[in-house]
Amino acid sequence: MGFKSRLGNIYSGNAIVLAFIFILISVLISLFNSYYFTTTVTEERGQELAQLFNTTGKSFADTSKDILNSRPDIVYIKLLNPEGVLLESFGGEETESLEIVPITTPENNTIVLGVAGRDWKSLILSSLMWSALIGVAVSVVIIFILSLFSSGRNDPMEKLISAMKSVSRGDFSGSRLDPESSDDVATIRAYETFNQMVDRMRRRADVEEELPPFQPQLISSQDDEEEDEGLVSRPRNVTVVVAKIADFQELSNTLKPAEFNAFLADYRKAASAIISNYGGVIEALLKDEIVAFFNAPDEQVNAELKAVSSAVEVLQLLAGITRDRKVEGKTPISGKIGIGMKSVPVYEDSSMPHGVKEVTDIARRICTVSPVWRVIVSADVYAIVKDYVEARELKLGNDSYYSIVGVEEGVI
Repeated sequence: MGFKSRLGNIYSGNAIVLAFIFILISVLISLFNSYYFTTTVTEERGQELAQLFNTTGKSFADTSKDILNSRPDIVYIKLLNPEGVLLESFGGEETESLEIVPITTPENNTIVLGVAGRDWKSLILSSLMWSALIGVAVSVVIIFILSLFSSGRNDPMEKLISAMKSVSRGDFSGSRLDPESSDDVATIRAYETFNQMVDRMRRRADVEEELPPFQPQLISSQDDEEEDEGLVSRPRNVTVVVAKIADFQELSNTLKPAEFNAFLADYRKAASAIISNYGGVIEALLKDEIVAFFNAPDEQVNAELKAVSSAVEVLQLLAGITRDRKVEGKTPISGKIGIGMKSVPVYEDSSMPHGVKEVTDIARRICTVSPVWRVIVSADVYAIVKDYVEARELKLGNDSYYSIVGVEEGVI
């Protein structure tokens, strides 16, 4: 027993050091994998996009339009000659958040694609978190095995293991260790480090409980309804799309905050890309809805048809997400979209429309009374796009609306 006790004391003194070394190695491996993944994926995306131009056999213009219509992650496509002069351009405008992918053609021209970037930061942080958790779990196993060589229930290592078990169950009460209870320097440092870790975890848990399940992010402010004197204005039809998550409140109460926020971020990013590809401007992301303008602030051709086409794609996107969630056994998510239109004054000097709040209220009211999984448009919007869509008249309350069933392919 004497030899076994001495051997246990030796192992116990080094167990904490071994545990932290294992956690550090896990984190370093995770960092390397994240860096390698981000660099290789960018190169693979460039090769994938290059094949789209080399294999279709179509002209640059036709291929670009096909890609922009089928790939919501591609914002714009430009063709430059060997001197860097712009020859052709399709899609939206350049922004700082885009990833630039250059492709060299056999004629030494350069095709430049603006691709919606990926959230590498959240991916790396998630990878680091899981690596740290795995390191902690394996460390607990190592410490437990080494503790078998130690004797006595009051051994410092037994106290540390008991405290770690309490923390792993989410119980922070009574998990602090007293460094003064031991004369061993390594044990004192281990207790102090463990207490610091528990304090950080407790503070983070308190903060997460205080945060609401979703914090709205205002993209742009409401229009100033007061007209400036002396400015010349002319009327313009402004179309507003309001896309709602039908069961938002129920989802925010039933899903875990991390899962709910991750879904919202992915859905909004993809939906915003679709709307932007059709020339729409995201006005606001508020709780359960996305608000987008068409034909404002810049004047557009076929603005109403672009708004309807983007709404159909956004609802198809949400349907695909719901289908995947059902396959994974997760709670399904439903949505609906309302589209309204109104003539409002637009000032010629600033190109800024006034009175768009009225249009937003119209679209929001249509969306509110709409059944789930429907794109509902007002009668005046349908009158403009009726030659290019298939729709069914729908009576909601005292008003007649139109439910979009399909949009003619290739009309935009």
